Amino acid sequence: MEALDTQQQPTNPRSSSQESASTPKRSRVVISQSKRGCITCKTRRVKCDEQRPLCWRCIQAGRLCGGYNQGSKVSSALRPALKIGVPADSHTERLSYLAAHVLSLDSDDRPLATDGVWGRIFLQLMNQVECVKAAAAAFGAACESLLNNATVEYPSPAWRYYGSALARLQSELNNETAIPESLALASLILAAVEILSQHEQNAFAHFLGAVQILTKTHPNCRGAPSADILRTFRDELVNIDVLIGSYALSRTPTVVYLGSHEAVSGDDMLRKPELAIKAAMLCLHQSYQFIESADRLRYTYPSWKEERDPIMCNAQSDVVAQCCSILDTLAALSTSLQAQFSSTTSTRSNTETLADIYVMRAQLTVTIIFLLCVHNPYETGYDKHLERFQSIVRDAAAATRLRRRTRSGAFKRFSMRPGIVNPLFIVGLKCRDPPLRALATRMLREQGREGPVDGQIMAAICARLAALETASSVPSSPGAPLAACDVLETQRVHGYMVPPPRLDDKGRRVVDVVFMWPYPPLAQGLGHVDYSGRDSWIYRSEPIHI
Repeated sequence: MEALDTQQQPTNPRSSSQESASTPKRSRVVISQSKRGCITCKTRRVKCDEQRPLCWRCIQAGRLCGGYNQGSKVSSALRPALKIGVPADSHTERLSYLAAHVLSLDSDDRPLATDGVWGRIFLQLMNQVECVKAAAAAFGAACESLLNNATVEYPSPAWRYYGSALARLQSELNNETAIPESLALASLILAAVEILSQHEQNAFAHFLGAVQILTKTHPNCRGAPSADILRTFRDELVNIDVLIGSYALSRTPTVVYLGSHEAVSGDDMLRKPELAIKAAMLCLHQSYQFIESADRLRYTYPSWKEERDPIMCNAQSDVVAQCCSILDTLAALSTSLQAQFSSTTSTRSNTETLADIYVMRAQLTVTIIFLLCVHNPYETGYDKHLERFQSIVRDAAAATRLRRRTRSGAFKRFSMRPGIVNPLFIVGLKCRDPPLRALATRMLREQGREGPVDGQIMAAICARLAALETASSVPSSPGAPLAACDVLETQRVHGYMVPPPRLDDKGRRVVDVVFMWPYPPLAQGLGHVDYSGRDSWIYRSEPIHI
């Protein structure tokens, strides 16, 4: 009100000029924006210090740096001559640099998933937090031993880095000196180390540790993760859960709490393919949890399907319908992106997105087969899904062709993203059509590492399993080729166990695969024999050279 009265009084020109002469003028400070600054500083219209790979101004302010434009190389800042970040020796810098190339960077040294955990978050925290840097060095050491064709068991240097990272993580966790997202990321990196060595149980332990860190309240912690950070980590936890769980399709623990997820409409998924891929990952996660709960009842008699258990039947119907709905959305997306890919406006990003969509289609189709067969203890039940098996092979072939068009980096022998190895392996494992099984096995031999699975190991298992099942099979008619129906139920393998690879006395990689058959056969014992115990199974170990 006082300001309003002042404005209404008449002014004296002379007195105004005298006051202006006695009062110094206020100068406006103009901060020039850098044309080469990070995306976050440009958006905020402030001057960027242009530190690479991440702006130090953003780091000090606690903001997530958006990185730099596509014309800048990320790798130049990841080299040992870093001007910011935690102190580290040259070996640690070299190994963390290797970890960045394997986990975060494409063949052009740019982040693979800019907005994901392995994009800006990983690059920022790796150069800012000691436990994350140590975990990255441990992953780099394990990866280097694999690149050098070292033994599958970690040599002493890799173990030393792993032990140091584990001790650093434990220290910062006990002292609560690091923010939760840093501790969770370090735990996920150590899970990746165990995935690289195919020690899945240890990977699960680190994975569950990351979940507990993010969901537990730490009263003395330096700060709680923001909603955006939690959402990003939650998506990555779902990805890793699917990556590990897809190895056997029923390994995902139901005790994992990953928070609520927002529903995404079909229109939104069609406009943004990344939303469709996220929805597919969440659908897989939920489907694996149902498969795990239903698989415990597989060999009971009568089954929940025959008893018309409404809860189990409705749950099965719901997850199958959800998978089919997202599969239809992905089919529409692949048709749209394929048209763009055929035009001159296609970009590398479109190619990678289309390949990911084909991968998710194959993953969802495999899951639908398992969902429809989860109540059936007989392996012959998979014979009804030949067309779905064929579509898995087609989608896997399409994804392979697209990814061959993009130049692969020298270190891309490992991926944290679900791929086509597991779907092709399921075809070789459960599809008894000889030509299609042989095709899937041949395609597996051309694949590398995807999470805990190795394409060459899976191909060798499929080839040996096919030989065991068809050794005593006879064609239904003389002179006719062997068909799926000619492989009798008693000859079919019902399960397998795969320990980590070892080296034989000649230095060759060997996997001692254990195949399993029910005893007595289901046709004789189902309803009379308890197949939940080990005594009701026949185990046969087969050493397979890779």
